[in-house]
Amino acid sequence: MSTTPALIEFGSDGLFEAFRDQLHREFQHLSFPAGFVPELKPDYHQIQDAIAAALDKQIQLPHFSLAQMLYRIDISESQVKRYVHNSPDVPFLHVVAELIIKRVLEKTVMRKHYGSGNK
Repeated sequence: MSTTPALIEFGSDGLFEAFRDQLHREFQHLSFPAGFVPELKPDYHQIQDAIAAALDKQIQLPHFSLAQMLYRIDISESQVKRYVHNSPDVPFLHVVAELIIKRVLEKTVMRKHYGSGNK
């Protein structure tokens, strides 16, 4: 359903490292446990599994709000519903992890593209 794996595995011009740094910053900003992020390798399924596992731990906590987290990352409820509908065989948290990966990757690419000339 996605081209995200190819983009992450491609990793040219430090894209993966920039993605990993951006993911770490996003999670830290949200007070979401990000200790696993620096250990991530440019393997889409490993990243997706790691994010889904971290989400699974957090949703067990009474103070955690998945909806709030997705809002702050800029993932809409309609996106989640659409992806869940289009991926009925994919576990919910893996769908959410894919959306997080895509959004953070979009932010990374935009920052690399527009930020290089602004420094």
